Amino acid sequence: MRHGESQANLTREFSSDGHAKHPLTAKGRAQAQTLAEKLRDETFAEIYASPLLRARQTAEILNAPHGLEIQITPALSEHHAGILEGRADQAAWDEYRALFETWLIQRDLDARIKGGESFNELRARFIPFINALARRHQDTAANVLLVAHGGIYLMMLPLILTNIGFAFARAHILSNTALVLTEQRAEGLVCLSWDGVKLTPSGSIVDEI
Repeated sequence: MRHGESQANLTREFSSDGHAKHPLTAKGRAQAQTLAEKLRDETFAEIYASPLLRARQTAEILNAPHGLEIQITPALSEHHAGILEGRADQAAWDEYRALFETWLIQRDLDARIKGGESFNELRARFIPFINALARRHQDTAANVLLVAHGGIYLMMLPLILTNIGFAFARAHILSNTALVLTEQRAEGLVCLSWDGVKLTPSGSIVDEI
């Protein structure tokens, strides 16, 4: 899932540099509480969160009915935008979006904002973490909850979900506290629902809220 609304969502500031900056807003806490109630009766084997404050606070709210130890991992941290960190102006966002186009259209996966992460560096920390989770819980009914960020999910989930592509992910940008429900099958991780959009194993939309 994605974290609840944070102060950085309101200011549109790039905020992947400080682990103690930009907490949840009152609305973000309410969003997380609403989802926590929906998930209250679920049983989780593990809960993981990004080290960024907005993700940790969301995970704490979700974990309240379960009492697990929240495991913090940099594998789930948001994409670091280098010298754009701390900025909120339109020129910074234009440069950031241009980087995505460089990755997805030009296929230059080593491109980066100065001081920031490339696509390949994101993949190098995210994919091994997911693969290790999948191996550890293979052939079990265990539920694992991950709390992270819209940017890293946009770039990385199409790599690990067999029925989700970049075009779909970009057309359905995850909202705050959006839940992506996946299931491990023989063919890999299959997305059952993406922020309210129910999918078939082939990626066809069954229902869209």
